[in-house]
Amino acid sequence: MVNNKLLSFLAIVALLLTADACVTIQHPFPPGQGSIPSRAAAVRQEYEYVWDEYAKYAFGSDDLLPLSHAAENDLFGWGATIVDGIDTAVVMGLTDIVKQQLAWIAGVDFGRSESIVDEFDAMIRYIGGLLSAYDLIHSPLVPPGTYDSEHVEALLKAATTISDHLKPMFNTPSGLPLANINFTSEESSNCDPIEPCNATGVDTAVTGSLILEWYRLSDLTKDPSYRQLAQRTEANLISPDQDLIYPNIVGSGLDVDTGKYTDVQGGWQAGIDSFYEYLIKTYIYAPSEPSTVDYKNFWVGTVDSTMTYLAKHPFEHPELTFITQLDGNGNPEYTMDDYACFAGGNLLLGGRYLNNPAILNFGLAVTDSCHALFNTSEAGLNPSQWSWFDSQNQTYNPSDAQNPANVAYAEKNGFYITDAFWGAYPEPIESMFYAYRLTGDSRWQEYAWEAFESMLNDTRRSSSETFAQLNDVTQPLGGTLNDYVPRQVVTIVISNSVLRFHYCLSLSCTL
Repeated sequence: MVNNKLLSFLAIVALLLTADACVTIQHPFPPGQGSIPSRAAAVRQEYEYVWDEYAKYAFGSDDLLPLSHAAENDLFGWGATIVDGIDTAVVMGLTDIVKQQLAWIAGVDFGRSESIVDEFDAMIRYIGGLLSAYDLIHSPLVPPGTYDSEHVEALLKAATTISDHLKPMFNTPSGLPLANINFTSEESSNCDPIEPCNATGVDTAVTGSLILEWYRLSDLTKDPSYRQLAQRTEANLISPDQDLIYPNIVGSGLDVDTGKYTDVQGGWQAGIDSFYEYLIKTYIYAPSEPSTVDYKNFWVGTVDSTMTYLAKHPFEHPELTFITQLDGNGNPEYTMDDYACFAGGNLLLGGRYLNNPAILNFGLAVTDSCHALFNTSEAGLNPSQWSWFDSQNQTYNPSDAQNPANVAYAEKNGFYITDAFWGAYPEPIESMFYAYRLTGDSRWQEYAWEAFESMLNDTRRSSSETFAQLNDVTQPLGGTLNDYVPRQVVTIVISNSVLRFHYCLSLSCTL
């Protein structure tokens, strides 16, 4: 399964609402430092533009296709662009837009769906978006009475409704959830209209990306059942009854009957990524709970193994530090994807909170290396996947070393591109956000701004287009534009996540 991961803003909201965590992790900026109003206004303007296009052509649908302006409903038909992006509009202070979004959400029946619902997207896009908006509106960021109280309470009600309908997915021998559920029949399965059917197999990221949302939901509703289901699931993942290829380096799939990992294809890539991400963030959210202490300890063990076994420097390029994926036998593939670039920010966050300089510096090295991908492409944006020559000047796939273009590119840049598609995912920008806020080094603001300008230049080539995905970042402007790939929800990703991080990178560091 391809992990269409959009990082939930709930994790950041939780940190901002936890005063001790906020004081602990952020660089002590002098008053007023770091705010660049002109940039913040430019990012805000782009959000408003995308919203206007969505409202004109696809309001209430899940997504707007950027070139054809067609409406698309492949995320259950609940208005994913609205629900997943309302927290961004709240942060930007777009009161009129937020009022429209709240009114829409209040009228949706989240207990019904015309399509099969997958737990992963329901959790990170819908429940995460609803709870993030609910918390932000109740925070000091928003003056009391700004929004209709019934509409605001509908956010929590909707998150509860979706969560209650997901509960049957966890009725498995191990407590791990099946991937999909029919809300009408309450039948769960791993069969999906797009992905191949696997009766008992599920991605690690699917099972491991729910603890933060459901811990928060239990706190808000005073109903412990969500937390208990999440704890049972997570216990399988961090206490596997089997040997792992390296300590705490898990595989990419699990069997819901046995609760065991089904492979050793470890790393921080798609299919595993947010499992690791949520461990340390949930600990920061609730550091006094025994379960979250276990999550923190597992995360630290994972990071130790990552630094020892998975962190690699390409041949004759010691300035780069990548995190390799492992193959089916546990061997390094000397390959990394853009999803794994979230690791830089996650390491920075955990390293600073735990006062661990080694982890903090590792996070900076990974974030720097992911930024190098932007500098070296024709489009000024990162590819989806890249590989490199190992310390012995060998490649995982021997044929790659026979390609003169790969050799020349790697000699110059330290890596060669194996998938030049740009999917607009936020992970590299997210890590730059953490790097700036935790170190105070303004170069991260500049790096992110260069990426923002490249994104505008490459993906919006006429006034009638919204942001589109790029087929080849090795070509000028990223080659041809892409209107639609199933579940590659570009309007959602750009407007609700990428722009959010760009906006926060340009604002006063009190936010």
